[in-house]
Amino acid sequence: MPIEVLDITPEYLRHVPHQREQDYFAAYPALFRHYYRYWATPGDLVRLDDRAVRAKTALVRGHLPVLEQRLTRSGLTDRVLVVLFVGANTTNGHAFWDQDRRSFVVWLPVEAYATPLQVAVFVTHEVVHALHYTRHPAFFFHEARGRHQVGRQVMTEGLATWGTQALMDFDDVTALWADYVTLQFAQRWYARCRAQERTLAQRILDEWHASPADNAWFSLWDEHDVARYRGGYCLGLRALQKVARDFDPAWPTLLALPKSALEARVRQALRDMAAGRG
Repeated sequence: MPIEVLDITPEYLRHVPHQREQDYFAAYPALFRHYYRYWATPGDLVRLDDRAVRAKTALVRGHLPVLEQRLTRSGLTDRVLVVLFVGANTTNGHAFWDQDRRSFVVWLPVEAYATPLQVAVFVTHEVVHALHYTRHPAFFFHEARGRHQVGRQVMTEGLATWGTQALMDFDDVTALWADYVTLQFAQRWYARCRAQERTLAQRILDEWHASPADNAWFSLWDEHDVARYRGGYCLGLRALQKVARDFDPAWPTLLALPKSALEARVRQALRDMAAGRG
């Protein structure tokens, strides 16, 4: 499985320090149209010096051969294009549909990565998104409402988190947080998710078709309320783990499930969790 890298951080270093941001954006217009439509305020950029950009780029690149080996070992031979760039420090990446390339492209803003564990967890996560969208583009979004739709995110983020866990042999807490927060905080947060699982699962089912603009299930709004602090990732992971146990533990199998089939299984898993059968 070849992971191809398109690194446009040299364009950032060439242009942005000299206030030529538009020349930088011209390095990959489709990427920046997507990025500034959905993930950042148009024109915003972090300012990093040469040393920081090169160090963070090297950190991300260092994981890609390992990931390529793990994917190949799992029987996945897809070609994946990964774009490295500097953004506005609002997200650690995702994948988007590049109409010109006729493929889903993984994009990774290098400023978001501070440690090797964050790279191992979140870069793997974003690559799994691209593999999933490639097999079933119906899981992707083409407008803001689709991006924030609760059910879509539970399925796609749950599968990407679970796929990361399966590929890299991480426990739940690591697959959900890496070392983005302290281990003590992550463990307490996870314990609250598990303790409230029945209630949270029912709430997600009730909100399945909703598309709130901030979608707190997948955001960092209130660390004392897991439903408003990435709780959707935890419930998604737990639901996908149950689907895998009940359906097929070989994780690439779930990548191949059409949207209707995966949705039926995830919703049933959540109903079971809400009834205390998780």
